[in-house]
Amino acid sequence: MNSSGVQDPLPSPTTDPANSSGTRYRPYASPDHHVTKARYITSNDPRGYIPVYEYPLNGQWIMLDMDDGYVLWTGIWKALGNSKADIVKIIDSQPEIAAQLRRVRGGYLKIQGTWMPYEIALRLARRVAWPIRYDLVPLFGYAPSPAY
Repeated sequence: MNSSGVQDPLPSPTTDPANSSGTRYRPYASPDHHVTKARYITSNDPRGYIPVYEYPLNGQWIMLDMDDGYVLWTGIWKALGNSKADIVKIIDSQPEIAAQLRRVRGGYLKIQGTWMPYEIALRLARRVAWPIRYDLVPLFGYAPSPAY
């Protein structure tokens, strides 16, 4: 707990090499969400697998790649009640991010979709995910960063 009585979050994202779990990205602490670790084998990634922190939200899986901080935007978008096909519209409205996206197709259904860097996902979530903002605390924390 900090002096204001709010629970201090776990570091996220962190580049601290002393991170005890050996991962660069970790979820924030949240009493309302049960975040688990998983590892999904896929040929769509040069590592051969995607190590994630994940939790369910509105029938979708919210995922954070624990190595590079990529976020499965498809899970957030669908948890908002939007169509997967509509992701193209939001991406097309920001062509500068297209080169940074990863699209996982085929293989395990749970990890399929559009993955994007943490910072881009945070920026987009601030624009469109207000209705589920408290459910995204494990991913993005409690308060906007100073850059907001």
